[in-house]
Amino acid sequence: MSENGCDRGSFFKGFLIGGALGAIAALLFAPKSGKELRADIKRKSEEAVEGTKRVYGETRDKAQQILAEATEKAQELREEASRQMNKARAKAEEILNRAEEKAVDFTGSARGLVDTTKADLAKKKDKITTALNAGIDAAKKELGR
Repeated sequence: MSENGCDRGSFFKGFLIGGALGAIAALLFAPKSGKELRADIKRKSEEAVEGTKRVYGETRDKAQQILAEATEKAQELREEASRQMNKARAKAEEILNRAEEKAVDFTGSARGLVDTTKADLAKKKDKITTALNAGIDAAKKELGR
């Protein structure tokens, strides 16, 4: 982009210089007296300087306007990015809180299931032990006869 700015600036300078030289050349080759020619050159020079000042002022004002608009737009984009970031943080926090609650619920459920399973296994162990002892006693009676 800066390369285009230099190209435009160079073109603009060349255009002004070429225009001024062309005007001076036209005055020099015009059939007028020295006094009239000097007055015309002075007038044309002043017009060229004034035109250059006007164009420079307009260009400077336009550049300042563009810079102000760009600064304003950048600020708006920063503010929007900040709002979006805050929304994303809030959403992530909400998701993490829900995940933590589910993990706590799951842990509680798993502990309950483990405790229930332990109790069931203890009952079955007792039944198996009782049945095994009864079988051993029965075998001893049968064999001891």
